[in-house]
Amino acid sequence: MTVGNVFAQNPLVKMWDKRHGGSYWDVLSCFQKTKDGGYILAGASASYMSGNKSQGTQGLYDYWIVKVDSLGNKQWDKDFGGIEDDYLYACQQTSGGGYILGGYSFSGIGGDKTQASNDTSTMQNYRGDYWIVKTDSLGIKQWDKSYGGYNSDMLYSLQQTTDNGYILGGASISQNSGDKTYPTKDTSLIYPGGDFWVIKIDSLGNKQWDKDYGGYDLDYLYSLKQVGDGGYLLGGTSSSGINGD
Repeated sequence: MTVGNVFAQNPLVKMWDKRHGGSYWDVLSCFQKTKDGGYILAGASASYMSGNKSQGTQGLYDYWIVKVDSLGNKQWDKDFGGIEDDYLYACQQTSGGGYILGGYSFSGIGGDKTQASNDTSTMQNYRGDYWIVKTDSLGIKQWDKSYGGYNSDMLYSLQQTTDNGYILGGASISQNSGDKTYPTKDTSLIYPGGDFWVIKIDSLGNKQWDKDYGGYDLDYLYSLKQVGDGGYLLGGTSSSGINGD
C-alpha cells in the first residue's frame, strides 16, 4: 500500500468581480448564464441615469436588467417600469434568445406598463399584481402582461415551459377576483397573509389557467420548476398546520 499526501483544493477561488449600478439604490434578485457565455443580471433600481445605468426610473423603483459578457463587462442595460413601484424578482433567457422578466407592480397604465392594476387595496407596502415583461435578445420590450386579484399578489418565480409558454408563481392574498379564480385559504388575519398562487400562460402571455394552494395560515411560494413528467414542483415557506392543502 502506498501512502501519499492529499491536498484539498479550494473550489471557490475568485476569478473576478464587477460592480454595476447608478447613484442610488440597486438590488440584484436574479442572474443567469446566457447562451453566449455571458450573464443576464436583473433586479430593482431606484437610480437615475448615472454610473453605468443608461436610463432613469419612471417610478421610484423599476425593473433593471444588465447584460454582461463572460468577464462581467457590461454590454447593455434596460429599465422597465410604470409610474409607481415595480420590483423584479425572476428572470430567464428564453429558447428564442430573448428574456422573460417577472415580479410585482404597484403601477397602473403608464411608462412601460400597458394594463391597469387589479389591486384595489390601500396597504401601500403590500399591494400589487404579478407583472411580466418579454424582451428580445437586446433587451427591447416585445410585450408585457399584468395578472392579479383585488388584493396583493407578488410574483417570485417563473420558468419557460416545454410548450413555449410560461409558469408563474408567488404569493397571493386575493380572493377570487380579477384574474384569480380561487379564493385564498388563509384565515390567519395576519397582514400580509397569503397562499401559493400559480398561473400558466401561453407564449404571448395569455392566461391559460391558475391554481391556489395553501393552508389556513401564511404560505409563500418562492420557487417553481417544470419536471420531467410535465408537471410542476413548487416550493416556499408555510406557517400552516394540517389544513387546506
